[in-house]
Amino acid sequence: MKIGRYRGVDGAERLGLVLGSSQALRVLDVGAALAAMGPLPFPNTMDALVDAGERGLDVLRQVCERAERAGEAAWFMAEARVPWLVPIQVRNCIAGGRNFGAHRAETLEYWTKQGAKLHSEIPMGFIKLASVMVPTRSTVRRPPETQWFDYEIEPTAVIGRSAERISEDKALSVVFGYTILNDLSARELQRKEMANQSILLGKNFPGLGPLGPWITTADEIPDPSVLEFELRVNGQVRQKADCRDLIFPFPAMIAHWSRMGLARGDLITTGSPEGVAIGRPDPMAFYLQPGDRVEAEVAQIGILETLIA
Repeated sequence: MKIGRYRGVDGAERLGLVLGSSQALRVLDVGAALAAMGPLPFPNTMDALVDAGERGLDVLRQVCERAERAGEAAWFMAEARVPWLVPIQVRNCIAGGRNFGAHRAETLEYWTKQGAKLHSEIPMGFIKLASVMVPTRSTVRRPPETQWFDYEIEPTAVIGRSAERISEDKALSVVFGYTILNDLSARELQRKEMANQSILLGKNFPGLGPLGPWITTADEIPDPSVLEFELRVNGQVRQKADCRDLIFPFPAMIAHWSRMGLARGDLITTGSPEGVAIGRPDPMAFYLQPGDRVEAEVAQIGILETLIA
């Protein structure tokens, strides 16, 4: 199932279940459909749904079946009209880095010259602040400190329950589902920070974390290595890859980072594949400019859209 959060006319969070084909997506107002079936089994929020576990997903399946068979027209909206929120209230976001073989190769020379010492003994990561996350169809302003404004599509695991020191073979059991992050990056700042062996400001200006558009639940993606994705700027394909090129796949990353303790609302991203602007021989022709439209698509999830200002 594809499930997201949107803002109702009263300003409150509501759950929307995404139905139909990519050419004609509809969104079911879960709260309205549940109310017609009787008392709400849990609050109409993503946090409550995630906490309900398999019971919550069973309720959604029943809601979906009833709505498709005998739902009222007022329960449905065209997807393009839905005022989406980020798909979950983010607790922490651990963003992967240099985790695709081809991407590591395309940027190896550049970052080595900046003083970075690269290895693959353990996953590389940094923190993407929850406060910079914005939903699909947001307008993100290029920070005035950067002309080297880069894109990075990253399939993202949404953690659904607490885990500490979980093993790789059980790691996927704590994943509620998968969504998409576009790890927008101010490369001039990142370059200076990495020379200091750190990454923070270059990844965390306001709006530099487009997230969404919704979550595809883990039962539909039992093996996340099959995820296929591409990023387009103004319709031109810039990145195209799949998770088979990961150096550390999702189970390895989740197990590794669980040593810090994971909980509902944590995100773990793959890192980005090859095709970023900074990895190209002529990067200035590829950095994002005001007016650009970015589409980050994971075939099994959907399309995360961002407008650059």
